[in-house]
Amino acid sequence: MPKVKDYVQKNPDGALKVVTGAAGAAGAFGKKILDSKQARFEQKKLKGKVHPRKLKYREFHNNILPNLDSFSYAQLNKYKHEVENYLKQINREENRELVLKQPIHSKRLKGWNIILEQLEDFIFAKNYEELLKAANNLEYVSPYFEPKIIEKLRESKNESLISMVHGYTKKEKRDIERDFI
Repeated sequence: MPKVKDYVQKNPDGALKVVTGAAGAAGAFGKKILDSKQARFEQKKLKGKVHPRKLKYREFHNNILPNLDSFSYAQLNKYKHEVENYLKQINREENRELVLKQPIHSKRLKGWNIILEQLEDFIFAKNYEELLKAANNLEYVSPYFEPKIIEKLRESKNESLISMVHGYTKKEKRDIERDFI
């Protein structure tokens, strides 16, 4: 170690070149590993050897979660129920199979729970935003909610309005009172 320290102190530019070269090589190696892993996955997928739930997990991760803004309330609710069903499936499998597989199942549960949490948080925030827009502007047409939900919101008064908004958003009732009444 003392030789390395001396070399770095005497040649700071040379040491930087060595370190950046090594980092570049490590990055290229890591990319190569990821690419080969992706290629193996694609081959398995073409042969039908990938579990459907794993394909759906990747779809959620790569396509659905990054584009949550583009979905309606009904679509997001459908996705939420789908994720809840996957969690139930995994729990049933965990109860049915050996104790040795529980770490695998707990990892899967953790991944799906993260997706469910992100979906729910987004849905509650988006619901609040859309309901607030509809309540404050009678001409607002929501691309997110169905028209009957907006009509029901506009017809509701005080306590029924608060309970409706709370049901869709899980916000504190005092926050709802502040923003809607």
